[in-house]
Formats: sequence, structure tokens, C-alpha cells
Amino acid sequence: MLRQFVISLLAILSLPLFAAKKPTTLPSNLAGSMMPYNFSDTESKPIWSDSLTPVYVARVARHGARYISSPKKLEKLHEAISKATAAGTLTKEGRRFSALLKSVEDATGSQWGRLSEVGCKEEVGLAKDLYALLPGLMKKARVNAISTYVPRVVMTMYQFNHELTALSSDINITASEGRQYSYLLRCFTADSLYSSYRDNGDWKKVSEKLMDSIVSPEPARRILGAVSGFDDHKLRKLTLEIYDVLQSLTAFGMPAPTDEFMPEADYKACWEVDNLEHYLRNTDTPLSSLAGKASSPLLARIIADADASLNARLVDMTIKRADMNQAEAPLRYDANFYFGHAETLMPLLSLMRVPGCYDEYGDFPTLSSRWKDYEIVPLGANLDIIFLQSPSQRTYVALRHNGRFVAPMSGTMIVLWPDYKAYLIDIMVKLTAH
Repeated sequence: MLRQFVISLLAILSLPLFAAKKPTTLPSNLAGSMMPYNFSDTESKPIWSDSLTPVYVARVARHGARYISSPKKLEKLHEAISKATAAGTLTKEGRRFSALLKSVEDATGSQWGRLSEVGCKEEVGLAKDLYALLPGLMKKARVNAISTYVPRVVMTMYQFNHELTALSSDINITASEGRQYSYLLRCFTADSLYSSYRDNGDWKKVSEKLMDSIVSPEPARRILGAVSGFDDHKLRKLTLEIYDVLQSLTAFGMPAPTDEFMPEADYKACWEVDNLEHYLRNTDTPLSSLAGKASSPLLARIIADADASLNARLVDMTIKRADMNQAEAPLRYDANFYFGHAETLMPLLSLMRVPGCYDEYGDFPTLSSRWKDYEIVPLGANLDIIFLQSPSQRTYVALRHNGRFVAPMSGTMIVLWPDYKAYLIDIMVKLTAH
């Protein structure tokens, strides 16, 4: 018995003190606005009764999944790693992370900021989803689509449109892109007051305060070692830079990030800061209403386009009933698509007070429990305003955000268009008055 105990003890003592821990995949939702679209949440069945007929749809959409936007996104990390290498402090973990950066650059090639294969597949799925929801409307739809000039947005628009035409050869789509749409779809650069706020507004102090209170310097320190010149504040900022890389991996087909370079608690803290920054810079908040004001031209355009199409439909029906020549009938669209960015959708969704997309409480440290960027603007995010008509020609509206139906106002899922339009106009008027 004693001999067996000694043998067992020697066997235990011969084992490594610490067995290698297998890295754990980090939660996909903590990738925030870089999370690929979640099709599993889609509600594919109409919520309206058979007596209501879809007659028009307005869709505002963010581009699909993309590569990291620019090599500049990696510059600060490269500089820090180079400094640690020169000082001889770069750790084994740092060398592994440096290899990851090289893999990112190799996988990207010359595709910085472009729509990825993941993004192309998203758009195919999104087009199929819209067509399946509104087959009677989309089968022979006349569609007008516009996008910003940015290549990933242009490609998103054409990928989405291409799939629609593959689903029905009777769809007629007009598409255009360019800087002439910046005042609608890039208000974050076109509106000078809002652009200035996004660069240098009071939100920065709030964001930095949260960063200093919850973001750990340790992930950056474990990579760089005891290199001089980096205090805890700088290391926290570098931890956020590490997060920026990790959160982007799945969007262009690389393996999902693990806790190899950042424990889940630290990854979540980085997301909370990133989430707060998106909220403060891109929505109506107690600090500023500039985002809503800047997005008002897009909402006004959506309303005007909808009314024009509904009125043209009425004229078209009247002409048909009278058996008249339709040569002079106004051009009628069954759908208008507006393709832009996360920064296009966030101000608009907050302006429209879409549930979950607007927060007025001002309790910034707890924001992440109420306002979540991965639910609001994941890659491929979209808002559908679906117009329905009754046999008596009354027009109603249903709202679908990222595949899920939400209440346009007052908790009611289907509302009269005149009431909803008045509600939206009232919000814009009140914003303008302040």
C-alpha cells in the first residue's frame, strides 16, 4: 500500500505545475457593432391580418460584414510592439499577438474596408428574408435604391439587389450611389456641427472616465512586458486597440477570438466602453441632440418618398379603374432602399424612438443594460417600414428592426400611417426648436 502511494505521489510530482489551458471562445455579442448579422432572431411571419395588404416598404440598411477598415487601425499596436521589441520586453504572448496581426494583414491583402465574403453571404440572406416576408409585393416590385459612395456600401447595395433579381426576373430596380447622398446617408460627415461634436464633444470625458474605471491595463501589459513609457492610462487605451482587432475577426472569416489575449471580463469591459462611445457619438442623448437633428433630412426623405409612392399608387389605381391610358401615370415605386453605415442607422433609429435604440436616462455607467450596439447595428443591420392597406384604403405601418417586429409608437405593433407620420414630424419639430 505504501509503495503504491509513493509511486502515485511521484507520478503527480512529475506532472507540470500548470496544465495548458485550452482557450475559450469569447461571446459573439461582445463583438458589438462588428458582430455579423444574427439570422436566428428573424421573425419571418407577418404580424398583420390577411385583410391588410403590403403595398410599399422603405428599408434603411447598414453595409454587411467587412474587413478592418484601414491599416491605420493597427498602427498604434505595431508601434507599441516595435518599442517593446527594441527594449527586449516583448513577451511570448506579445509575439503570438504580433503573429495574429500579421495573419490579419495577410487575410486582408488589399481589401481594407471592403465587403467580405461573410458580408456578401449576409446580403444574400437578407434579400431572401425580405422577399419571403413580402412575396406579393416584391415579385414585381419597382425599386429605387441609393447608397453612399463608400465601396463596401455600394457593393452591399448591389449584392442585395442582385439576389432580389435572382429571386424574381420581374423585379425592376434602379440603383445609384455617390456623394450627392451624403446629406442623407452620411450626416455624420455632411453636417458640420454634428461632425465637430463627434470629433471633440463632451462625450469624450464621459467615455474616458468609464475607460479608466473598468478597462484593465493588464491585457496590453501581458503583451508588451515592462516596456517604459506606458502608464496605466496608455495601457488601457492599448487594451481597447487589442479589442478592436479581436472584435473584427469573424467579420472577414478569421477564427472567432478567444481568451488567449484577453479574459472575458476584460473583453466585456472593452465592449461596454465601445458601446457607450457609439451611443454618445451617434444618438440623441442628454448631452446632445445633434445626432437627431442631423438625421432629420433622411427621415423627412423617407416620409416624402413613402407619400409620393402611396399617392402614385392611388393615381395608378384610379387610372386603371377608369380604363384610361397609363402613359401619363406618375412613376410609382413599391420599395425604396437607403444603404449606409452604422452611423447612418444609429441617429435615425434614436430619432424615430425605435424601442431599444433610444435612451434618455443619462445613467451612463449602466447604459449597457439598456442600449446594446450589437442588437441595434450589427453588420448588415436594417430597418423596414412596411406599409399596409385595408380594403377601405386606410394605410397602416409595421416596423421591423433587424428581422424582429417592434412597436412604432405607444406599444402598438401596427399603427395608422397618418398617426405615425404626425408622431415622427412632431419629434423633428421639437428637436429643431431647441
